[in-house]
This record gives sequence, structure tokens and C-alpha cells, in this order.
Amino acid sequence: MGEKMGESKRGRTVLTIVAALIILMQLSSAANIGVSPAGINFQNVLRSGYAQRPITLTIDSEISTEVEFETYGNISDWINFTSKTLSVSKGNPLQIIISVSPPSDVPNGNYTGFLRIKSSRLGDSKEGHATGLVLPTLDVYIVTEITDQEIQQCEASNFKISNAEQGEDVILTLDMENRGNIKISPKISLDIWDQSSTNLIAQKEFFPSQITPTKQGQFLFKIPSTDLDIGQYWVEISVPDCYSSQILTFDILEEGSLYAAGTLQKIIVEPWADIDDIVPITAIFQNTGEKPLEARFIGKIMHENKIIQLLESDEPLFIPLSAQDNFQFYFTPQKAGKYIISGRVFYDNKQSYEQSVILNVNPKNSITQILKTASYIFLILIISILVYKIRKERRSYLNLKSRR
Repeated sequence: MGEKMGESKRGRTVLTIVAALIILMQLSSAANIGVSPAGINFQNVLRSGYAQRPITLTIDSEISTEVEFETYGNISDWINFTSKTLSVSKGNPLQIIISVSPPSDVPNGNYTGFLRIKSSRLGDSKEGHATGLVLPTLDVYIVTEITDQEIQQCEASNFKISNAEQGEDVILTLDMENRGNIKISPKISLDIWDQSSTNLIAQKEFFPSQITPTKQGQFLFKIPSTDLDIGQYWVEISVPDCYSSQILTFDILEEGSLYAAGTLQKIIVEPWADIDDIVPITAIFQNTGEKPLEARFIGKIMHENKIIQLLESDEPLFIPLSAQDNFQFYFTPQKAGKYIISGRVFYDNKQSYEQSVILNVNPKNSITQILKTASYIFLILIISILVYKIRKERRSYLNLKSRR
């Protein structure tokens, strides 16, 4: 009797422990936290200089969780970050800018430290239960190389220019990134040409505000249009310090007029052909403006720096708003070598950017042509054998039928 009561008591104890564990599992949860990259290496930083990098913090919990940051190591005083306490949750990763600002008296060399990320917080779950959320501690390792060698390096990209009604400013925007270790303000030079790109209309220079090392940003400049007539213009933008340049086009419009625009997307041609082949050439044009267009393609085929053939559409294509159409041409090469096919589309007193493509033509005794000839001979041989067998079978059938 006593043994049975003891077993019953032990059973109830086990059930109680299991139930408690289940309740604790429901009322508490653990979340995984991640950081990318796990380490930062600041190279070629000057004394009293500056460098920054972003890190991204993620978590697999939907509960908004407070995260704290602390710095350690022999560069602890150099390390700066967005804020000492921030919140992160699943679906809302947190990007933090980590920067270093070395003092003026530090010797050259490599210095290390780390940023500790930790969090422990009580939140409210969706069911209204109190949920204990405990996150692990993570360390982001930081290495900083101190140098006395100044480096000027930058990148300019994403050049864009707007159209404008006559009298309004034309807006130029571009992105710039300082990849060196000194502050920079690169010169931006503009050469504005007429529609035919033969007459230089104006020249402009701009200087952005100083860009701190490792920082990037978008810059906007206004170009007065009071001296520009209505029409299309080409602008050559160059940033010599960043070894960057680009050619863009913009329009000066009448007040309230609909904007005409189109893009010659590409010229399509098979990359290889043989002498005397008929080679299709397809130019694809897209209407990207605010009104229908009548468009013509004008181009040329060059071989050994000589114009071999002109390409010009017989009649203009009518291209509705937002539509796309193709200009089709054919070319029969007479010599082997490399041919350059190029052209533009002309529409509404404007012209598109030029596109080009290369066609390679094999010599007559090339392996490709030999294989092609051999394949033709083989095909003719197979057909001849089939015809012979069919005729033979037919004769056999007729002879057998006549005997019956």
C-alpha cells in the first residue's frame, strides 16, 4: 500500500515538473541575433582622421528588443556609433554606422578593439503573456590601421539630368563616394553641346561640399537655362579626380508642352557569320515620352575604318505612347573580318543615344565553313540513300505484285 502511494506521489511530481517546463517554454523564448559583417577593418586612416562602415543587426523575434552597445580594447575611445541603445525586431533589421576618430598623437601601426552588442529585456507577446527574451552577447572585432600617407580616391556615379521649361533651371544630380583618407571636393566640369554635338554652347564648373573619408552622398546642382534655346542638348560631365565621365542629353521645352523621349535599347545581330550569309540586323526602339512618335533609324556598317553600307529606314515608324517597335535591316558581308554596326534613332527633332554591335565574319576556308559544307554534303548523302532505299523497296513490291 505504501509503495503504491509512493509511486503515485513520484508520478505526480514528474507530471508537475513536465507541466512547469511546458508553461515555462510557453512563457519564455530565446531569440537568435546576428550581425554582419562580424568584423571591421579600417585601413589607411590618418591621425585626427575619420573612417566609417555600416553593420547590420538582425533578430528572429517579432518582439521589439532593446540592444545596447559598449566598446572595449585599446581603441575604445576612438570608436563611435549611432546610439548607445536602439531597438530591433524581425523584419526590421537595424543598420548602425560605426566610425573611428584617431587622436593626433598616435603612432603608425595597427590597433584593435571591439564593439559589444548585448540585450536582455521583458516584452509583451501577442497573446498578452509576459515573455522573457534573452539575447546572447556579440562582439564586433575592429582593426584600425594608422598611416601618415594621404590618399585621394573617389567614385562618381549615377549621373542624371532633367529636362526643363525655358527659363527654369536644369537639375543635375550624381552620387559621390570618398574612398581615400582625406577630405575632398572634386571639380565637376560640364560641356554643353548642340543637338548635332558639333557646336559647344556653354561650359560650367561645380564644386560639391567637402566629403569626409569613407562617406558618400548625392549632390544636386542647378544649371540656368536662360541662355539656351528650345531644343535638345548634349552634356559631357566629367569628374577628373574620380576618373569618371558620362554623356547625357536634356531638353529645353516650351511652357506646357508634352515631352518627347525615346530609347534605342539595343541593336541585335548574330555575333558570327560567313561570307555571303544574309545577316538580319534588328534595332529596338522604345517610346518613353509623353506623346506618340514618328521615328527613323539611321546608321552605318564599318569595316577596316571604312563605311561599307548605310542603314536608313525607308519610312518612319509610328510608335504609340509607351510602345516598342523594331527597325529591320539585312546585310550580306563580302569579306572576312570584324564589322561594327552602329546607329541612332531620330524622332521629333531629337536623336537617341548611339548604340553599336560587332559582327565577326569567318574567312571562306574557316573551320566553321568547312563543317557547314560537310554537313550539307552529309545531309545530301542521307537523302540520296533514303531515296535509293525507297525506290528499291518500291521495285521489290511491284515485282512481287506482278508475280501474283
